[in-house]
This record gives sequence, structure tokens and C-alpha cells, in this order.
Amino acid sequence: MWSDKYIYYNIQNDLDFSQKVEVEKVVQLLLDTNCLVQEHHQSFENSDNFLWLDITIAMTENGNFKVDNKPLSHVNLISIVCSKGDNIDQSVYTNVFLNIAEKLNWKLFLEEDDFGNENIEIKR
Repeated sequence: MWSDKYIYYNIQNDLDFSQKVEVEKVVQLLLDTNCLVQEHHQSFENSDNFLWLDITIAMTENGNFKVDNKPLSHVNLISIVCSKGDNIDQSVYTNVFLNIAEKLNWKLFLEEDDFGNENIEIKR
């Protein structure tokens, strides 16, 4: 999804969402960044010392998901929305996201760039 105000990233094993991980492990990795606070069992937001973002953890077959009251046991997608703009250094975000992805042995993807390219793997 493209937007002039927001940028969308995903952390996942591969484009087929083929690997799931216990939710407790993912929650702990997110909290260990010290950049995030848990808002709901599936959602996280930025801590006071970090740039605005919204994260949802989910189980998906095709990238679509919903947030509900039923706790998850496993997840295969970390969906991220964050601020976009000329004055925002995306590497502040991507460094944190790449660290999370590496600890899970997953990958970081940009959903869509400004030129319409989709599912772009972000690497160090």
C-alpha cells in the first residue's frame, strides 16, 4: 500500500508466510528493543523516546489479517506502519526492524516504494 504520509513494512520469514513463531518470543523481542510498548495482545506502539509507529502481530495465510480479542499462540507476520517524510530518517526505523528480523531469522520487506515496486527486501 502506498501513501505519502505513511510507510509500510513487514517482518516475515518469506513471501509465503511459511514459518510461524510462538507469540511470546515475538512479544519479548519487540519489548526488548526499548522502542516499543504493548498496547493490546496483538498491537504495539512507539515508546516516548522513539518515532511514531504502529505494529500488529498476526497469523496470516496471504498477508490479510484481523485484530480481535482472541489471543494468538503463534504469529507469522509483524506488520508495521510508520511515519514517512523528507525529514524522517527511515534508517532509524529499519535498524530496529532489521535487528528484530535477524533475531527471528526472518526478513524485512517494504510493502511498496514510491515507484510501485512491491515486497522489496531491505538488507543491511
